[in-house]
Amino acid sequence: MAYGTIEERYDDAIAQRMLGYSNTMPGLPAYLGIKLVRFAPGVLSAEADLAAQELTPSGNVHGGAIAAILDHVTGAVVYPLIPDGHWGATTELKLNYVAPVTRGVLRVDASVLAITNRSAVVRAEAFQAERLVAAAQGTIAIVAPRAADSRVLA
Repeated sequence: MAYGTIEERYDDAIAQRMLGYSNTMPGLPAYLGIKLVRFAPGVLSAEADLAAQELTPSGNVHGGAIAAILDHVTGAVVYPLIPDGHWGATTELKLNYVAPVTRGVLRVDASVLAITNRSAVVRAEAFQAERLVAAAQGTIAIVAPRAADSRVLA
């Protein structure tokens, strides 16, 4: 089934649900202070409020924290473009660290470069105080929901 252009695929209802949910996300997104800020067709702006727990002994944010934030945002940008109930799984993520990151707000802008029914290629850039600090490009697999596995015990 073909879905057309990014604009034709875009479901604002899914985007709005995700924006509302982003303030209450559990787990790693909450730990890293990730908040989804604004969606547009194929585009997502997000922020992460980096705190002391992400710092290395040298006083900079650990690269793994930056990678996790970029991974999260590059995956999230595809959700309003895929059928409700499907999910995205990162199959590849390449990062370039451009400058050190310190405590405070990190802004991430992600955009879908290409999308099919099975995968998407996404680019993201991370900024702190309007300075580019990291860039990423990833491939996101688009996974359809599966019927309940009959082998699972109730």
